[in-house]
Amino acid sequence: MPFPLARSTGEPNLDLTRAHEELVLPRRVAIRWDAFDRWRYDRTAVDDAALAWQTRAVQEYHSLALFTDLASSVHQLGAPLDWSGALARMIADEVRHTELCLRFAEMLGAPPPSIEPADLRLPVADHSLRAHVRRTIVAAFCIGETLSGRMFARCLRAATVPLAQNVIRAIAEDEAFHAKFGWEAAALLMREDGEGFETERGLLVAALPELFMHFRILCDADRGEAWAHDEDEADLEPNFGTLTPAGYARAFYDGMKEDVVPGLVAIGFPEAEECWAQVRRD
Repeated sequence: MPFPLARSTGEPNLDLTRAHEELVLPRRVAIRWDAFDRWRYDRTAVDDAALAWQTRAVQEYHSLALFTDLASSVHQLGAPLDWSGALARMIADEVRHTELCLRFAEMLGAPPPSIEPADLRLPVADHSLRAHVRRTIVAAFCIGETLSGRMFARCLRAATVPLAQNVIRAIAEDEAFHAKFGWEAAALLMREDGEGFETERGLLVAALPELFMHFRILCDADRGEAWAHDEDEADLEPNFGTLTPAGYARAFYDGMKEDVVPGLVAIGFPEAEECWAQVRRD
């Protein structure tokens, strides 16, 4: 059964609530929630922004579930402790991101979104647990977090509402670390490690077009690259840190061309160029 995504238990004096409040404070960005008044802005713009930030809260919660699952898998592989430490930091980051997006959505008037529990599960369906971890890191970090970092950078550039600027700045700071971790981890995992490596590498290469297509759909980029670069990237004031559909698609195409595909080639997937060419021309 779906459940509403809640920010807290509603019990302010519990230790877990106080620990959560400390955790979700942005590292270096001060956010003035009390200075925001949604009634100062156009109602349609506020409603559209509320839906966008509600959607982001759900996406960040899914990332939280995925990172938690990945941390467990990494433990089972016997990875060095620094992997666990980095993932622990990123799990905390995703708690913070979910909190920030959810709180902003609430302040814009959005009700709590519903979460489907089945969507949070990431079953191991690959050749092995190591293959599962390789694919998850490539998908979630080398592609997902890399594109997300680019998207948030553009949203920050477009934002004119001060609260939106601060929330996005806090999230974008973490996203840069997540992408960097992902590329380093993927490069380490692509070192040949004995029997089964070539088979698992081949399966991951075969999965690249599907992964590229998944993110193309997720970024609403199916109308094509020419359309993405021929439309306005963002609406004018007031802008609550969102892009137009073309703006999200443009971030996808630019990110794939400039960051994701060259990065995959650099860590041992030269086939990524042809896989991207297949998806790009579909």
